[in-house]
Amino acid sequence: MDDASPRERKPQVATDRPVVFSMRNTPLLEQGTTYDPLATAENLWVNLKVYASGGENALHSHGGEDHAFVVMQGKATFTFGDGSTRAVGQYEGVMLARDVLYRFEADEAENLVMLRVGGGVRTEKGLDRLTGFGTPRDVTAKTTFAGGAIKEARSVKNGESSKPRVYAPGKFFAPD
Repeated sequence: MDDASPRERKPQVATDRPVVFSMRNTPLLEQGTTYDPLATAENLWVNLKVYASGGENALHSHGGEDHAFVVMQGKATFTFGDGSTRAVGQYEGVMLARDVLYRFEADEAENLVMLRVGGGVRTEKGLDRLTGFGTPRDVTAKTTFAGGAIKEARSVKNGESSKPRVYAPGKFFAPD
């Protein structure tokens, strides 16, 4: 399959009504990553991320949101700003307050599928602005080196693999 998603998702927008979303039948990967926005509201957003390998490899934080990752399949090793690490497996999660430094790496034994939930007060209003924070985009990542030196660098789409996306034929997360 080529780089185009077999099913492009657009987030369901919750304004004055509830919305229902599903993670079922999310394509799994042989290589690369995917990012599916599931639902968004003014101060809360939900996304599904799939990694064949890799992760969010630059130590970084999000100043505008608190967020959590819940591992639905696979395992990730999170590294935090103080140098501590934690392996997080299926049905476990990590809650990150705004400005907490972190990075993570997927265990390559199987696809890492994570639900990412973020929340905070958006600085921009309006339905056209309701795209989830934490979406892969150009970001300034702060990397902390041994000895405390900090280097800021522009990172294109932190969390997306430099490897091309290759779907695993006939393999899906939570198939019907």
